[in-house]
Amino acid sequence: MFKKLLFSVVSILSISGCATKTIGPTPAGENTYVISRQEGAFPSGDEPLLAEALGEANQFCGSLGKAFKLVTTHENSGPYILGNYPKATVIFECLSKTKNKA
Repeated sequence: MFKKLLFSVVSILSISGCATKTIGPTPAGENTYVISRQEGAFPSGDEPLLAEALGEANQFCGSLGKAFKLVTTHENSGPYILGNYPKATVIFECLSKTKNKA
């Protein structure tokens, strides 16, 4: 019985390390936010992390009733070993949809 319980716990912990994690949106200034997506252990290298992070950023701004404006992006270049997992970071602004007249 103890072996089955131990095996179950170890299996769950191992699988949870393989999941894609999203961090953010985190405020980084006035109307500026950061979202990061990171693949867990055993990445294939084909994860669309940047596209997913951009989609989440756009959705976040939409939920605020604001327009998405990309500031910058970054993806780590690998090799994906020893904890250097694939990761994409998006810095963006959520701006008012109304245009300012000069």
